[in-house]
Amino acid sequence: MIYGTKLLESDIELFTAALTQSNVYVWSLDQHGVYFQVECGIVERYTPDHVKVRSSTDSKKSLLYPRETCEFSIQF
Repeated sequence: MIYGTKLLESDIELFTAALTQSNVYVWSLDQHGVYFQVECGIVERYTPDHVKVRSSTDSKKSLLYPRETCEFSIQF
């Protein structure tokens, strides 16, 4: 868990974040096993394998992130 955030693990949590247009943080592990923030943005689409996030800094940029290797969270 990333401190100060709530982890989005289920489809309903990702759906709620997308529906409410909440900023979602995308996290990944580095080679030392430490989480770092990859992106912050709005969930545009999700599948069982990937989550598509539109960047909050560049609204034209959307990327797919694998659910297997990335974590998604919102600030609480």
